[in-house]
Amino acid sequence: MTSAYRWAILAVAMAAFIQTHLHRMAFAPLIPTFVDDLGLTYAATGTIQTAYFWTYTAAQIPIGILADRWGSRRVMLASMAVLVAGALAFAASGSYLESIGARMLVGLGAAAVWVPSMRLVMEWFPPHERGRVTGLLSAGGGAGGTLGLILVPWLATVWGWRWAYGASAVPALASLVLLALLLPAGRGGGAPGGAGPGSLRRVLATRAVWPLNLTVLLSYGGWFGFLTFLPAFLVTSLDVSRAQAGLLTSLITAGTIVSWPVAGFLSDRLGRRKPVFLVSQAASALACLVFAVGLPHLGVGGAAAAAVATGLLVGGMITPFTMIVELFPPALAGTAAGVTNAASFVGGMIVPIVLGRIVDLTGGFTAAYLLAGALQGLALLSALFVRETGAGRYTAPR
Repeated sequence: MTSAYRWAILAVAMAAFIQTHLHRMAFAPLIPTFVDDLGLTYAATGTIQTAYFWTYTAAQIPIGILADRWGSRRVMLASMAVLVAGALAFAASGSYLESIGARMLVGLGAAAVWVPSMRLVMEWFPPHERGRVTGLLSAGGGAGGTLGLILVPWLATVWGWRWAYGASAVPALASLVLLALLLPAGRGGGAPGGAGPGSLRRVLATRAVWPLNLTVLLSYGGWFGFLTFLPAFLVTSLDVSRAQAGLLTSLITAGTIVSWPVAGFLSDRLGRRKPVFLVSQAASALACLVFAVGLPHLGVGGAAAAAVATGLLVGGMITPFTMIVELFPPALAGTAAGVTNAASFVGGMIVPIVLGRIVDLTGGFTAAYLLAGALQGLALLSALFVRETGAGRYTAPR
């Protein structure tokens, strides 16, 4: 567990996690193109975006069980290969249904990165490092989301959206090679007491899991809805270009590259996860309200400042994913992480479609963002009932 090679393990996991967020966010700055040039509604584009989450969500629990049984390496290699295929399929899609199917394939490929990586964190890192390591791993997601929001719309202006999105398969292919070369084959699965037929039952029977799951469902539903339509909101409210809107939105994800590791470090130092999460959850709810009411009056500079502040303040939203694995012994880490990650993406799967429908009905984004803020507020209320696990302590299930 104390081997210096653990940092190489973290680096390759981060490289893979970068790809999941790059593809999660790469479609968002293309939404104005699909609305204006292809004649789709916002509800339809929200459906394309959330098609990623349909397969991603459905796969989380099976992926957790497989990671506990077979090990992280095999699961992550297979997933990255599927992600590459999905990216190429989306770039080549010729109809609305084909684009949805391709996004579902991308989501399936992205599904098996976070959960196996969290199992690797539990196996290779000592308890007092797990908060900051989870934050560093999450920073890879922030980097990927930032790249998706900046590079894809910029390349789309030069090459067109198909070539721009197709190019995103190249770093995913490079990550596949890194996983094959650097991730050890002999660790990460098949341990005594690992996942068996009763592992999922044991996790679901733990009462402390359910307030945590409800919290992340509401929290991440509102968060993904917020990010999905922000580029389009910026285009319509501030009359900026699509590339500029992607750049402004990327200031949020760029901020999380800093705030996620910092939040993990603080939770390790405090010996408590929950206070860090509560502060960030409150900041996330406030950000939705600020953009809902204030964006048309902020101007480009004000919107940029609000985006930076949001990214720097929401880092603690990652701490529930450290808390869930601390509720169980390491042999159940994958299964437990899969359950809670699935809950978070149930929200991500539903909320953007609902928000897109509200935009279609109202002709603006204000009501949609007020709903996103309300969901974040409910998540904050639910978080008050989440059990504190403490930094690095295994808390016996109840």
